[in-house]
Amino acid sequence: MDMEVFWAQRWKALWFITALGFVFSANYTNHGPLVPTLVKDLHITLAMAGFLTTAIFLSHGALQIPGGALADKLGPYKVALCSLGIITIGNFAIGFSNSYYQILVLKFIVGIGTGAAFIAGARYVPTFFAGKEMQRAQGVYGGSILLGSGFVIYGIPQLLNAVGWHNVFIITGAMAGILMILWYFFAPDTPIHTTSPKINWSNVLANPNIWLLSLAQFGSFGAIIAAGVWVNTLLIKSVHLDPKTAGVIGSTVLLLGIVSRPLGGVILEKHLCSTKLLLILSCAGLALGFLWIGASSTLGMAFAAIIFTGIMAGLPFAGIFNGARDNCPATPGVAMGFVNTWGAAGVMILPPIIGRLVDLSGSFVSGFYVLAAAALAGSLGCLALRKAKPVC
Repeated sequence: MDMEVFWAQRWKALWFITALGFVFSANYTNHGPLVPTLVKDLHITLAMAGFLTTAIFLSHGALQIPGGALADKLGPYKVALCSLGIITIGNFAIGFSNSYYQILVLKFIVGIGTGAAFIAGARYVPTFFAGKEMQRAQGVYGGSILLGSGFVIYGIPQLLNAVGWHNVFIITGAMAGILMILWYFFAPDTPIHTTSPKINWSNVLANPNIWLLSLAQFGSFGAIIAAGVWVNTLLIKSVHLDPKTAGVIGSTVLLLGIVSRPLGGVILEKHLCSTKLLLILSCAGLALGFLWIGASSTLGMAFAAIIFTGIMAGLPFAGIFNGARDNCPATPGVAMGFVNTWGAAGVMILPPIIGRLVDLSGSFVSGFYVLAAAALAGSLGCLALRKAKPVC
């Protein structure tokens, strides 16, 4: 198909990709606001609750590279459709589970769907967009991901007493099921490649920019999703807010990505600064924000810290993923998947570490210092970024 055909469908495609980002992120974050309830009902520790995030992001991360390869071969339309089915089935099954270990296994299965969905979405954007609009479209897609995560952090505490935690998983799973039906009938299709693009792994792994972008993704996406898992609990325990108010305030740390991820794309599109400078400054600002949140003891201080952190967290997204594409244009899905594997690794590793530190110390300060260190590492790594040399 000619690019003009895809170009004519780009705004319809953007609507669907935004819905996809919202739905899969809502389903990998839906257990976060339930942590206090799950700890009580399932008789588990905070560290064990953190392993629910580890389980889903273990498979989410593992699917990034193979999911990218499938998206390059089969087209992101089909990969996204299958992933929505997995997300739907997995969350419905969690809704009927009463065992921590059952939920742990099912979260791992759901992560297969969310991991494939993420990379299918990132690959869907350059199928329909080109030139300057691609930066903005990738930012909008990234914003939809944080919108979904922020929505459940805000919405679940409001619903919990009325529907119970089992039905929370059924509701979020139903969102994926509805989108799956709409996607099948109405989403613009993408081409299938009769042969798989050859992946030159030596070039991918030898490209220092790919590793540096991966580190930035670990310190931005990985750290902010980990923060989203714990921010409501921090506000309840450290600032002494009730769960509903904590949900309203805590959701801001991710909801601001609706603005800041597209804003990062616009900054790059209009050449207000380079990708390298944007990643350095935003990751450094994110580190400062995590330190600020961890030290907060009043509502005003915590709310200001959350707003600042939420803005900083979204700015790197478009630069990271379009940078991965620019460095490996022959297999962009694989490159994006490799980079996001490290973001998923951050979400997999950091929440149980934070939970364990809180179990030991009774305070969130040291946990959020760990998040700050991850973001700072991303900022320092980006000092070594060089102009893209597309060799993959």
